[in-house]
Amino acid sequence: MFSGVVREPSKTEEERLRFIERTTKLLHDEKNPCTKEHNQSYKCLEDNDYDRNMCAWYFENYKRCKEFWNDIRVQRRRAGIVPNLPPLEEREEIKRQHMERMRSEANK
Repeated sequence: MFSGVVREPSKTEEERLRFIERTTKLLHDEKNPCTKEHNQSYKCLEDNDYDRNMCAWYFENYKRCKEFWNDIRVQRRRAGIVPNLPPLEEREEIKRQHMERMRSEANK
């Protein structure tokens, strides 16, 4: 029998669905560091009747986010750092350091 369950089963269907939504969001955020950019792209599409031309900036931003975190994954894999994708609590610091590097290179 599986013994990994650490909580009581949901008492109602609504409670069960809330738990699934909460855990799914957490898992999604852990695996996709560009969740915010992803959501912004979809919101733009919804706000502009799915006119992709109106949302080009959001798509580009999402693409750059994915490229950035993919580069981080590759660097960490090459350096032998596990996990390859940094945990949620480390990501803001990594982004801040990257932005500082970009600003200092732009000022040269």
